[in-house]
Amino acid sequence: MQRCITIAAALLLAITCMAQPQLAVGIGLAVGSPIPLSDIPAGSTGEAVPGLLGGLSIDVPVNDAFSIVVEPQFVKYASRFATVLDQQPYIDRVPIALPDGTTTTLDVSTTFTGVAVGAFNNNYLQLPVLARYALGSSWSVLAGGYLGWMMSTGSSATGTGTVGIRPEVVQRNLEFGDRMNGLDLGTQLGAQWKVFSDVSADFRVSYGLTSVFAQDFITVQQQVHNVFAHFSVSMVLL
Repeated sequence: MQRCITIAAALLLAITCMAQPQLAVGIGLAVGSPIPLSDIPAGSTGEAVPGLLGGLSIDVPVNDAFSIVVEPQFVKYASRFATVLDQQPYIDRVPIALPDGTTTTLDVSTTFTGVAVGAFNNNYLQLPVLARYALGSSWSVLAGGYLGWMMSTGSSATGTGTVGIRPEVVQRNLEFGDRMNGLDLGTQLGAQWKVFSDVSADFRVSYGLTSVFAQDFITVQQQVHNVFAHFSVSMVLL
């Protein structure tokens, strides 16, 4: 993580030293959800929850039409979901009473069948690095990649169903918040409209290339990627 931050800081410094940059501040909303790319269970539902995004935009011109844009920013990616779980691998933490009167917990590899209801609520420090090409005096297109670090998470999910072969219906914390991937790498593509000389509106699609869950989280075996649309307005400061 520290190495990634050092590389990103060095890249930002190198780009801004290329030419006289234009500095802007922006604010907007991110709307979307982490989405599994395959094997979505029938009956699963989701609902986007708009999240705040905001930060700086450093636009470094290369020539009259082309520039490099670096955008250190905060972004909240949030959504709600309900999904069917059918014989999903699961670690059940079973309390065991010891002869001395104390209690320990035994991790048992089993399965969970039922329904999981929960929410993603992830806060990222994100650093997009984009190429911007002006189509005229008002419109531009942008494309590039981003690197994101998860600052905090309030993600959680509760499963209601059966564990293993036991018939009783139980509720279990599926530990989503403890099993998130702290690094988010992806691509962005969008367009920018210059409303006034110092005010622009921006629309962008952001697609994560890494799963939001840690690789060793066996309860969710699919690759689940951040897929969000960004809507923002920015104002030139310098």
